[in-house]
Amino acid sequence: MAFDVPTTRGFYSSLSDGWTYLNGGERAQIPERVLSTMATAFRAAPKSLPGETGSGTHSREQVAGITAGHQFASAARRAFADVAGGRVEGVVLGPSREALVHLLMQAMGRRLSLGTGMVLTRTGDPVSQVPFRRAADMFGARVRFAEADLSTGAVPAWQFDELVTPDTRLVVVPAADPFVGAVAPVADIARRVRENSAAKVLVDASAYAPYRVVDMNRMGADIVLLDAAAWGGPQVSALVFRDPSLLDRMTSMALVPGARGRARLEVTTVAPSLLGGVSESVRHLADLDPVARGTRRHRIEQSMPQVGRYLSGLTSRLIDALGNLDQVHIVGVDGEGSDDAEGVDVDRVPRVSFIVAGVPAPTVVRRLLDNHMVTSAVGPGHSALLEAMGVMEAGGAVTVGLQPFNTPHDVDQLVRAVASLG
Repeated sequence: MAFDVPTTRGFYSSLSDGWTYLNGGERAQIPERVLSTMATAFRAAPKSLPGETGSGTHSREQVAGITAGHQFASAARRAFADVAGGRVEGVVLGPSREALVHLLMQAMGRRLSLGTGMVLTRTGDPVSQVPFRRAADMFGARVRFAEADLSTGAVPAWQFDELVTPDTRLVVVPAADPFVGAVAPVADIARRVRENSAAKVLVDASAYAPYRVVDMNRMGADIVLLDAAAWGGPQVSALVFRDPSLLDRMTSMALVPGARGRARLEVTTVAPSLLGGVSESVRHLADLDPVARGTRRHRIEQSMPQVGRYLSGLTSRLIDALGNLDQVHIVGVDGEGSDDAEGVDVDRVPRVSFIVAGVPAPTVVRRLLDNHMVTSAVGPGHSALLEAMGVMEAGGAVTVGLQPFNTPHDVDQLVRAVASLG
């Protein structure tokens, strides 16, 4: 069945304010049901709950006196596990990706030492990569970088055969670049890592999860990093470990009671009101297909392909229309037909960055704001990939991040405004 855009738009009360939001990569709009749930969570978090006796094979008893905030944390872990296709026992919550990566690096201190190494890529969000580099400097580990094809933004998998050695301890791969949308061949990369080392593969799926089904087993990921804010949830992040026993082998800064009485590694506490919105935001993803049935994970597996197909068509419309404007260069996409790209068609999520010749990106963004359209400007320090592509010398780029509520009219309106700059 066709993706139901009008019903989806009805989930977002912010769309009634007259703005056209095309900045999903920078600040995704939050569904009204998630906002309402968080407002309720603010009031309910300190309350103590009565005890409940479980019945049935898979039931669990609820201990009397447990706070609603603790219950919100448990629900958030289950929600992140459903998004990643992992186990709730392997979910670690945190206030941000950066904080979680910092904690993970400290926990891996015994594995990262002089003579060992890690492999990073020049795609993705540089901010979340800072803790990896700091840890390497602290423990004396060597850092190698996987490079992206500068004509398309894609990360070739073959280079990991050379980058990964028996001394490599960690390989970090963004599942998709947040600025040019190029999807990494994670499964192929993970297979090559396994063949050359015993390193752990960490996949940052934050820019991928709002549009595709995340399956950490198919990806071959040992750890998946997620950010609920990327799909319109609260600012809560999670590390999902495929093998929860890996947590027991790590040195942790803090041990907090977790699922089934296990101790788990956690960073600073997350506001219970925010945790209360995580489960509802994942339910929103599952409900994007109104006829889907079954568990929440099963409904996500049915709804997200529909979202992906719809937004893929919308992205093609945007790329085709911008490509007809002489003054516009689409970063990464315009290079697909070059000799360097070998004519390969790159798989992409709905993130598009473009340059308007002779007009700095902040100026373009302000012009679009004058037309009530919200986009993002990418400047120095925002993307190592775009810097390597020479985008910053051209005054930066404008990034469009689509969400499921965007329409062909939104795209056409954007293209008309950009055309007026020529």
